[in-house]
Amino acid sequence: MIIKYFSNYYTRIKETKKVARDKNNAVWVIPIFDSILVSIFLSWQLSIGIWIVFDTWQNTQVYPPWYMDMLWQVSSFSFTIFLSIIMLTILDKMILFFIHIHFLVNKLVLRGISKLDMYLWKKTGRDSVITNAIWKMQTKFMSKSKNQRRLMTVAFVGLIVTYYGWLIAT
Repeated sequence: MIIKYFSNYYTRIKETKKVARDKNNAVWVIPIFDSILVSIFLSWQLSIGIWIVFDTWQNTQVYPPWYMDMLWQVSSFSFTIFLSIIMLTILDKMILFFIHIHFLVNKLVLRGISKLDMYLWKKTGRDSVITNAIWKMQTKFMSKSKNQRRLMTVAFVGLIVTYYGWLIAT
């Protein structure tokens, strides 16, 4: 029974890749990364909430209950417990949510680029200024060697991870 659940859950996560492909989301890993980061953040906040509740509960008692030490020991694993629950139950729904968010953001960005291109065309008479600039940047990136592209990608991912870490820390 439990093996069937895990196999079904694994197929549901694999099906999110098809949804991402249907939504023209080229990089399926980014919604997964976002989902895992949100799961970690949510688990961390829930475990801090549990510790605050236990501390308040213990301090309001005249004599702490006999089971309080056991609750504190179990609560030290609350981050892992919450993360496991989230990962094993709703991760596929979170991935789908972030796929839809990325689709909406991509659509809005492309619409904004086309409107800005149209505005610049009306003002300057030059055709597709921003689109051509993006195309030039992409061709410069693709003309680099494979190792340089990997290094640039790793640096970019490192910046994103640093940014997410900074957001979570503040």
